[in-house]
Amino acid sequence: TDNQEDLLDTLLLKSAIAELPERERKIIVLRYFRDMTQSEVAEKIGVSQVQVSRKEGKILEKLRCRL
Repeated sequence: TDNQEDLLDTLLLKSAIAELPERERKIIVLRYFRDMTQSEVAEKIGVSQVQVSRKEGKILEKLRCRL
């Protein structure tokens, strides 16, 4: 049962991430699946670390609402 719930959570998260706009999806993937720092992400996508921080917070809130 726990395994089924974990699988369902994973599928829901994957679906929610897939629905994000490309730039937002890229930020989340780089931060949480590629373990990059905000500074590294900022350099990769060409914005400041502060912008990544603000955007990340908004994206996470959006994902929380969807889940």
